[in-house]
Amino acid sequence: MKNKFPNDFFWGTATASYQIEGATDKDGKSKSIWDTFTHTPGKVKNNENGDTAVDHYHRYEEDIELMANINLNSYRFSLAWTRIIPEGIGKINPKGVDFYSRLIDKCLEKNIEPFITLYHWDLPQSLQDKGGWANRDITNIFSDYSEAIVKNFGDRCNHFITFNEPQVFTIHGYVDGYMAPGYKDLEKYFASIHNVNVAHGKAFQAMKSLNNNIKIGCTLNMAPCIPATKSSEDLHATKLFDTYWNRSFADPMYLGRYPELLIDDVSKHIQQDDMKNIFQKNDFIGLNHYQHIRIKADNKSLLKARGAFNDELPFGLDGKDAKLTLMGWEIVPDAYYDQIMDLKNNYGNPNIYLTENGAAYPDLIEKNGEINDTDRIDYFKKYLSAVKKSIDDGAKVKSYFAWTFMDNFEWALGFEKRFGIVHVDFKTLKRTPKKSYYFFKKLVEQNSIPFDF
Repeated sequence: MKNKFPNDFFWGTATASYQIEGATDKDGKSKSIWDTFTHTPGKVKNNENGDTAVDHYHRYEEDIELMANINLNSYRFSLAWTRIIPEGIGKINPKGVDFYSRLIDKCLEKNIEPFITLYHWDLPQSLQDKGGWANRDITNIFSDYSEAIVKNFGDRCNHFITFNEPQVFTIHGYVDGYMAPGYKDLEKYFASIHNVNVAHGKAFQAMKSLNNNIKIGCTLNMAPCIPATKSSEDLHATKLFDTYWNRSFADPMYLGRYPELLIDDVSKHIQQDDMKNIFQKNDFIGLNHYQHIRIKADNKSLLKARGAFNDELPFGLDGKDAKLTLMGWEIVPDAYYDQIMDLKNNYGNPNIYLTENGAAYPDLIEKNGEINDTDRIDYFKKYLSAVKKSIDDGAKVKSYFAWTFMDNFEWALGFEKRFGIVHVDFKTLKRTPKKSYYFFKKLVEQNSIPFDF
């Protein structure tokens, strides 16, 4: 039928270890850079942290049951490196492996396909102390970690994602200091770009050597970049930012080359066989997407370009005010379609897993206890329509993972922004399904967008 998604489509939600697990010092887990960052005064809104988060570590069975109740057939989650190999290298922690084994087994019991992300920003602090992603040694260290993951979970898991949004944790971690580890250092940034690319390639080969049947890719946060104004400065800045944000990982990983504007900056870090190692036959591209990005030239920025703030934007350019989520992000479903088609047309028509998409809203609890997040449902309808259009136009889209399953610790923003389809009371940790949760139930049952919901 016209409105139906493919029969083998994966419907799921995505989460990240530091944002939900809590138990940051339990059962042998050591400190990550986010444990350090959140405990540094002034780095996170209200000086909040993920020490408890939403306690998924102890409540994972309840959470998987909630997923099963709406027939989700997949769940994308990340592993805390510091649970499995506490110091980043060396001895494996059996209790950490056991936790994820129990989580995986619970998913499989409920016919939920696990999608494992190896790295979602929480680098072991012990590795950061040795230079983190700016230290070339990490390429082999990450490869060793990836081998440990496949040895322990490859018998039950078919899909693995090496990195989540490397452009985000390199730009915000090494350029503007907004996220852990909080540096503002261009040399470290360019080194980290190349080292992450090499780490992906080495890990891909190591994992495939252990189990050639598993599917492996990398998840990239990509978004069409458009100039904030028509000035020549903003036009040039847009080309720059598109290179850093969209192409610095997609091009080497999936095309085998760095974009022209980046070559001079990374060339000193490229060693023999690096490009060959980076360019592997990936099984898929993971795409996280939330909006397009309006770009402004800024000589104070280390990159000479940045995303524009809302009060800097001439929204009248399109003749109407832009509609925004609580994050201040524009609601632009056409940008989602455009980004998916960019991958189809410019990256060899790959399998595309949509690994994150969603919206933050206030989500007030009404007197009857319900959370009628109709704005989020409207957002999902519009963005899923863009997904369906891309499929109809030939894009090989295989999944849609909503960000996120439940409200969580939203990095440097603390607990203020809620993205979940399940509400969490951050004091009692009580889970309450929102209206969007039931929207997803109907979506999965129909395998099509329930516009009458």
